[in-house]
Amino acid sequence: MDQVEDFLSGNSIQANIAFAVAFWSIVLLLLRRFFTAAAELLCSNPIPVENALLPAQTPHPNPGGSAVPFEIPLTEATDKQIASFMTFRRRSAWNRSQDGLEGVACEAAQYKGELFDKCVFEWIDDHFRLKLPNLKYPYVATHWNGWSSVWLETGPRVQNMSISSFVLTIEHVVNGLVTPLLFLATERAVYFDLSMYGEVGYQLISCFWIIVSYYKDQDLTVEKMHSSIWHLLLVHHFSTIGLCLLCLILGDDGPRVLASHTMVSMLGVTSTLHYVAQVLDFSPFSQANTPYFRLA
Repeated sequence: MDQVEDFLSGNSIQANIAFAVAFWSIVLLLLRRFFTAAAELLCSNPIPVENALLPAQTPHPNPGGSAVPFEIPLTEATDKQIASFMTFRRRSAWNRSQDGLEGVACEAAQYKGELFDKCVFEWIDDHFRLKLPNLKYPYVATHWNGWSSVWLETGPRVQNMSISSFVLTIEHVVNGLVTPLLFLATERAVYFDLSMYGEVGYQLISCFWIIVSYYKDQDLTVEKMHSSIWHLLLVHHFSTIGLCLLCLILGDDGPRVLASHTMVSMLGVTSTLHYVAQVLDFSPFSQANTPYFRLA
């Protein structure tokens, strides 16, 4: 770490922040591509026909709260029921003898994911933007094939949010857990500075893409969350940037030990667990699948 310490001490705060922005821009992009590829490779296996269900009516009821399960086992569905569903999904060319049931199972899984996707983002908008009272939190329905096919059963916006949660978990662990703990264990200021510079770099990247998203009216954010909470993210990020910059400016006169404990408790543990819980809420470890695991 001596070389890193010499590098940081030899540059101005502005130069080190610029380097942190460049570093985390590349890392965030690589992490997103890695987790996306991993999900597509490991969690997109075909749905077993015997596990799949079809909705009894289309469009399927999609109220707030717990997702309404589909009712008809695919293996027991009539050709008329399957054809009606596939027509609803604009796949009207389906034929049992030619196409079989594998494609129907996949289509049903995708429809299931799209319904929950819509429910989640409507709840976020109702809660954060419209501030409606007595809302029912959306709970995903039981997954049909566990982790093996979870990606097929997840809607596109929840997929993006889940990938972001994985990416930000890594960022939080590095900047909010590993480097502050290394400082507390070794008392070497270089680890503290890495934590501060890394967090400022990430937060600046996030703020930039939120502002661009407002301008473009398109979600280009790192977090991939509903637009109704973008302003909350900006307040959070700018506040964090200010506190980290203050610690860097104060240098040896700053409360590094207190700041490190704060980083570990608020970023490394609390915020990391928030993202982990968010992923679990959409996964086979959700309340509908493993209620006792989620309770723990």
